[in-house]
Amino acid sequence: MDKEEARFILRCFRPDGADAENPDFADALAWAAKDRELGEWLARERSRDADFACALNSVGIPPVLREEILVSLAMERGDAAIYPDSFDVSVIGAMAGIRPPIYLRGEILSAMERTAAEPKARRWWHYGLPAAAAAGIALAFLATRPGGSDGSDAKDIVGNPPVDETLRPENPDRSDGGLVPVVASLPISQVEEEFIKIFETPGYKLDLDNPDHHALFDHLKASKLPCPNRCLPEGLKKIPGLGCRELEIEGKKGALVCFKQENDEVHLMVFKRCDVKCKLPKAGQPAFGKHGKWSVARWSDEDWVFVLMGEKNAERKQNVDRKRLEDMF
Repeated sequence: MDKEEARFILRCFRPDGADAENPDFADALAWAAKDRELGEWLARERSRDADFACALNSVGIPPVLREEILVSLAMERGDAAIYPDSFDVSVIGAMAGIRPPIYLRGEILSAMERTAAEPKARRWWHYGLPAAAAAGIALAFLATRPGGSDGSDAKDIVGNPPVDETLRPENPDRSDGGLVPVVASLPISQVEEEFIKIFETPGYKLDLDNPDHHALFDHLKASKLPCPNRCLPEGLKKIPGLGCRELEIEGKKGALVCFKQENDEVHLMVFKRCDVKCKLPKAGQPAFGKHGKWSVARWSDEDWVFVLMGEKNAERKQNVDRKRLEDMF
């Protein structure tokens, strides 16, 4: 070790002498003891370090600093979440207290539908601004609604002219005049999506378990639910039932009837024609498509809309799964 190497090491020597017995500093300290210049330099360094340490000790430490440092370190490690401050809490509380009127969504959709139905001869700028505003607000309310079928179903399902939403009196003695919203007719893709969500929910069960079709249909009639007995496809008449239940979507009540087919199940949904927005082939002919991993058959008559769904088996191709639905008709 030469003199400059010793000087470099001694720059880390603590002013309180805590490193005097440290073997890593032994050779450097020996140089300082035998070299006058290096010894005087070390004395000056220790004096300056001691003054700096004393100055630091005189600085008052905020009482919350330690906790803030520990929280910051924990956050960097991913061990702690960011807690909202008082301003965040006030904003969160204010937002949580906002409750849109129960009929607002219906009014927005109704305004959009009426605007879309205006004669094209009218000047577009008279209505463009209200329509854009309504569309923007509606997007905020509907952004979390589940998506529908994929693009392969576009040729099978075309939206009908929508039904105007209105308000009907339920209880005139209420402070709001007893008006409650009448929800617009449901897109048929939403019926399928809601069934899938309910079917895949833990705890899903049927209101009645019975293989007898007549028992299932009698239960639906007694519950004042849509009943598919007079429009049941021939193929479904030949396989046993599993059960049935009510299927309610945004206030629209329909029926779900499940059937056992070999090692699989098929599920038939029935809703009032006025409650579902769709356009399907005439004369009750089914339109076939798919919804995710589900094969779907859709048809209707003047009173009812029917949706028959079968889940794709992991060992069976989609076209084979669709074929079994086609064989029902």
